[in-house]
Amino acid sequence: MNPKPSYFAEFLTHPYNRLAMMSAGCAAILASIPYGWNGLWLVSIVALGVEVLAALMVPDLPLFRAAVDRTQQSQVRSVRLTKLLTELKAAEAARAPGVSSLLENYRHMCDRVQELYQRVTNSGTGLARADVEKLDDLTIDYLGLGLLIMSLAQRQQESKDDTAIRRITAIQAQLRQTLPADEERQLRDALSEYTDVVNRARRLAVRRSSLEARLIAMPDKLEEVYQLVMTSPYSDDMGDKLEESLARLRLVEEVAAEFDDNPAPTTVLLVASSPSAIASSATKIQTDSRQPPRALKT
Repeated sequence: MNPKPSYFAEFLTHPYNRLAMMSAGCAAILASIPYGWNGLWLVSIVALGVEVLAALMVPDLPLFRAAVDRTQQSQVRSVRLTKLLTELKAAEAARAPGVSSLLENYRHMCDRVQELYQRVTNSGTGLARADVEKLDDLTIDYLGLGLLIMSLAQRQQESKDDTAIRRITAIQAQLRQTLPADEERQLRDALSEYTDVVNRARRLAVRRSSLEARLIAMPDKLEEVYQLVMTSPYSDDMGDKLEESLARLRLVEEVAAEFDDNPAPTTVLLVASSPSAIASSATKIQTDSRQPPRALKT
């Protein structure tokens, strides 16, 4: 989220306002030639009054605010794109898998977006420029999502779930023995920690699958919109169709975010020799995890 710009500051630094102030200064200097200081002060006071009135009115105009917002969005888009491309170039130099395909799809999507910009500017369509800007943002989201998936893949490769599974098996074997209460409690705590490791790896794999599905869908959705504009350029519901296509992509993102924010209840991954052993061990561990360990009878 980017903070709202100061519209008053944007007005003061706007090129048109600076040009107007420089013009007023030149007019004041020219007026001082025949009229001296009186002419200089008169023009300066008038210019200052106009500037104050404009500063009170212009920053609140909807058109001015919309223009400032578009400029800020364009700057943010440019900065983000530069950062993403730098990271992808570094990944490509390191020969990371999938980078070349990602950049190739991105360039194709950019070509489509530029053609839509030209179509909107030159001949006009049922698609507004703001709609094309959404597609432009989609191309940058595509790069960001590709980098995220690469990061998730690297984390999956570095995960220690295999080691955790082996240690879960060893701890379960120890828990089947008669142990002092404090040792049993410590082993159950360790079992819970290793279970969290395995479950996090599982959630990571599910989230990666959801995001990969969205990544694959992005170029197709943009191509769908492009073909729709080219075949029906003056359709009245073009913006609605675009919003519907983008909403499908957002749905995948929302599901992934919900999955990440509300993980499934922790369950113990069991390694046993038979399904019946898995079921019985799961029931025992889930029941014991809700109760404090009982003292063993002597």
